Amino acid sequence: MVSFTIFVGTGPYTTERPYTALRFAYTALLDENTVKMFFFEDGIFALKKNQNPSDIYNLQEWVQNCFEEKGFEIAACGVCMKARGVDQTELIDGIQTGTMEMAVEWTKQSDKQLFF
Repeated sequence: MVSFTIFVGTGPYTTERPYTALRFAYTALLDENTVKMFFFEDGIFALKKNQNPSDIYNLQEWVQNCFEEKGFEIAACGVCMKARGVDQTELIDGIQTGTMEMAVEWTKQSDKQLFF
């Protein structure tokens, strides 16, 4: 078993990075690894609930798929949320507000770190 910390700093639907990160996380979880994801900068917009993209993947569904597996945690940077006017209530249920201290701890505790 391997532990991953995945950082996502790119917003949704302009590139496929948040989608690819979530696909990676879900695949790792299915293989019984642990995954922690930390979204920051414009990446936090990937975690807004009730997005309704037409004809492409739905990030909320991918987050919910990850929550169904054991060993998954996810956070959105609180400073980034505040700077962009995003409130915790706007995020997908189960996502915690993160801090840089949390990001550092998660990084120290994980075997592998990835950046999308």
